[in-house]
Parts: sequence; C-alpha cells; structure tokens
Amino acid sequence: MIRKNLYILFLLASVYSFAQVNLYSEVNTTDTKVNSPIVFTVVLEIFGEDLNMESPVKLPDLTKFDFKISSDQTTLIDPVKKIRLNQIVYQLLLDPKQTGNIKIGSALVKVNGKMYKTEPIDIFVKDADKKAVATNNPAKNMYLQMQLEEREVYKDEPVVAVLKAFSRNISNFRHLEPAKFESARNLMIRSIANFDESIEDTENDYSSQVVGMFVIVPKVAGVMDVPPVEIPFTNHKNTLVSNKVKLNVKKLPEGAPENFHNAVGKYDVKIEMVDKGKENFEINKAFNVAVKVSGCGNLSPSIVPKILPSPDYEVFEPKIVNNSTPTTKGIEGAVEAQYVIIPKKRGDLKISTENFSYFDPKEEKYVDVGSKILVLNAVNAQDIANAKTTLQKVNEYTNNVLEKVDSPVMNTKKLQVKEHNKLNWLGILGNLLIIGFGSIIFVYFNKRRKENKKRELDKKNLPLEPIVTIEETEALLRNKKKFETDSYFNYLNRKLNDNNASQFFEAFEELKTDADQYCQDHYLSTFGEYLRNNYGLNDYEKYSQLIAKVNIEKYSPFSTKEKQTEILDEIKRVYQLL
Repeated sequence: MIRKNLYILFLLASVYSFAQVNLYSEVNTTDTKVNSPIVFTVVLEIFGEDLNMESPVKLPDLTKFDFKISSDQTTLIDPVKKIRLNQIVYQLLLDPKQTGNIKIGSALVKVNGKMYKTEPIDIFVKDADKKAVATNNPAKNMYLQMQLEEREVYKDEPVVAVLKAFSRNISNFRHLEPAKFESARNLMIRSIANFDESIEDTENDYSSQVVGMFVIVPKVAGVMDVPPVEIPFTNHKNTLVSNKVKLNVKKLPEGAPENFHNAVGKYDVKIEMVDKGKENFEINKAFNVAVKVSGCGNLSPSIVPKILPSPDYEVFEPKIVNNSTPTTKGIEGAVEAQYVIIPKKRGDLKISTENFSYFDPKEEKYVDVGSKILVLNAVNAQDIANAKTTLQKVNEYTNNVLEKVDSPVMNTKKLQVKEHNKLNWLGILGNLLIIGFGSIIFVYFNKRRKENKKRELDKKNLPLEPIVTIEETEALLRNKKKFETDSYFNYLNRKLNDNNASQFFEAFEELKTDADQYCQDHYLSTFGEYLRNNYGLNDYEKYSQLIAKVNIEKYSPFSTKEKQTEILDEIKRVYQLL
C-alpha cells in the first residue's frame, strides 16, 4: 500500500513538473501620489502542451484609475526540460483618480476547467505634491520597456537588449541617469556606448526614446529571466524599473572539437611579433610575442589560445590587451595575449599555440582553426659577432672607446637624430670626423697586427726560449693582458645612480660582449664555457641565472632601482672570476 501511494505521488509530481500554470501580478510601488502613475504587470505562464487556456486573462476592476495597457505573448521551448512555455505579459500604466487606500483586485484565467487568480494588491495614494507639480516632476507619466532582439539563442551567443523610455513630456528624458542592470548569476552583460537616442512619437500621446542598449551573453542553457533594469532620476528620489524578459537558451550541438573552449561567433587567430622587423634572436635574451584573436561574438580573454611550453624556450604569463567593444552585432574587436619568450637553444625556434575552434551560430557548425606557428631563428653571441661588417665593428669599437674614456665627452648626451627642415651640417661634419677617426684607428691597429705577424715569422728562425710546460705558457698569455672589470663596474654604478635603466642594461651588454671576446681570444671559448671549464657547473648555473634575470628585468615595465642594485651585486660576483 505504501509503495502504491509513493508511486501515485511521484506520478503526480512528474505531471505537475511538465504541466504547470503560473499567474501572478506586481506593481513597481505601493506608495504613490495623485498624478504619479504606477506600473501594474500581470504575467501568465503555461508550461506543457496538454494545458488549454479556455478564457482570456480577465483584468481586475480599474475604474479608480486612468490607465494605458500594452501586452506581449511569447512561446518558447525549454531545451533542458524539453517542454513548451507560453507566456503572456500585460503591462498597465495606472494613474490614480483619488487619494487613500485603493485595492487592485485579482486577475483571472481559466485553464483546463480550473480557475486561477492573482492576489489582490493594496496601494496608498496621497495628495499630489504642489511643488513637485510646479517643477514638473520628471517621474510623472513615464515608464520603461525592455525588449530582446532575439528571444532564442545558443549558449554563449550574444543577444542585444534594447531599453526604451516612454513619456508624455519629452523634456523628462533629460532627467534620466544611466541605466543599471540588476545582478545576474548566469549572464554576462556589457553596455553599448553608441546608439541612436532620437525621440519618436508613439500612440496615446506618448513619446519614446532608446535610453540603453546592452549585449547579454548567457552562460547556461534553459529558459532564463533577464532581470529588470533600473534608471534613477537626477536630483529626484524616484526610480524607473523595466519589465523582466524571458530568454530561451539552447544547448550547443553535439560533436564539439576537443579544443573548443566556448568561443561562439566568428573569429580569426594569428601569432606575431610585438616588435616587428627583427629576424634573429639571441639565446637567453627576451622578446615579446602576441597571440591575437579578432572577430565578433562572445569575445573575451578566456577564449584566447595559450602558447604551448617547449624545452627550446622559456615562456612567462602573458599580459592581456583587450580591445573589444560591445556593439549591436555582439562583442567586436580583438583580444591579444602578449608573452615574454626567452630562447634556450641555437637554430630554428618554433613557437606554437594551442589548437583553436569556435562555433558559428549563423552556420550552426563548429570551425576548427587549428594551431598557429611562428618560426624564428635563434643565434648566440658568436653568430652575431661574425655577421657584423668591418664598418660596424669599427663604429662599435669607436663608441666603446668614447664611452669608457673619462672625459667631458662622457658627460654629454648621446646624439639623437631628429628630423629638420634644413640639413644639420654640424652633425654631418661630426659624424664624418668620427668615421675618419675610427678608420685611422682601424688602419693603425691593422698595421700593427701585420708587423707583429712579421716579427713572429722572423722569430721562427731564432732558437726558441725553453718553456717548461703548456700550463706556464697559458699563464703567461693570461697575465700578459688582464681583463679590467673595475672600469665596467664603475660605469654600471654611475648609470645606476643616474636612474638610467636603459643605459644600465646597455652597459651590461657591453660587459658581456667584451668578456666573451676576451675569453675567445685567450681561452677559445665564451665566458660561460670558461666558467664551466675552470670553476665548475655551480658557477656556470649562476651565470645562466644572471643572464635570464637581466633579460626579464630589462623588459619588465616595473623595474626598480633596488632590483637593479641586486643584479649589479650578482654581476660583480660572477665577473670577478675572470
């Protein structure tokens, strides 16, 4: 017997869940004044196909009001419960004719032989405020109406909501402040900035104006309530509240790709350099790469594909640049993620993104874009030195000499090339003198180098002085010309005290290049290899960490003097070993 009763209860519950009638009414306020209309709303919702509406909705007695009425009927299919929903909404603007307590009666409707009714509502009407009438209170004879351009969309597909204000006096539109949505859990709402604000004439002596447009992106499937919108009045305590709207949100079709991450719309993806024009990239030096998604739909940073990790490079968390704008078509524009990349090996460098796909609601199909690849060439310091021309080497040597000599020239600012309408003959002459001076130095040292070679050839015919071991020979060569690190450290200290971060890092690059060249000349290896061969793997790792830290700090927008001081201390500890 108990099981039978439970079966009957479950059966009735299932029937009730798929066949249900809701009838309710509400007002925007229960305290008003004469000549201050209120908004009275009646909503009928019928769930299921077996219920038959046998009579129209009978509204209560409204003889104590002057009123205007509008209605809207919608039929939706709930994609979750697979049932039909018929909704009828009546919206009335009630203007009380008398003061005191007034009862708004029940609305009635008959469905499948059963009568449904709303609860009566009591309102209190006070005398009209003479000052408010004299100053033409803008809340008088105004109401809001919200409409959706589409009542049925896919999950994550944007829909545009249009908010209109109606008033008998067009001057009242000037007193409206920006519209505000109530918080919604499963809706992402963004306001459209530019829309047509022209005033139109409607029926019953009312004028209308679009006072707000919004892009709404539903995050779950099912029949959802779009919450009402509130618009307060400037310098008034009154607030206009719009109606609620039902939105039918469909599930996305089956067969989504594995790399689909809720991107709905139409998009294009590309990966590119932030600083364009470079071809070669040095190992352990950072550069920026951007992954960019552009198009229209539910565009947001969450749909941008990530750069895949690789042992060939080190990648850091990206900086997001959001250039998307809500429009009447959805959210348009572009969103890009800018990554810092540090190459770890020499040769071709392939930077790949995750596979990307999106759902096109117009075509109702998934589009698989795939992965985007950026191919670069990573080189080391020796490759860069070998690729320089003779003139570039002369200019670089000249600049190093001029910057390291303690003379008034060091205190002058570097020449900056500026565009002028007239030729700067003084600058041209100075450049020619620098080039000539550099050429003379180059010819001088080249001549000295040839003379030294000639002397060495002559010495071959002489008896060689006895040298005990190869180690002693290498020691003599190393002691012949010691690498002077103090001048570099002093120059770095000076730039640090001047708060000149860019020149501080440029000075370190000069130290790194000169140290590599010195080790190449004396030990046939780079400075890093010199540390590994002579001091062990621990000091070599400290050197590699120093290079990575310098590259990160060099491109960081939040570099501080304290951080640069720490880096300088590490530079001294590492390069004092040379």
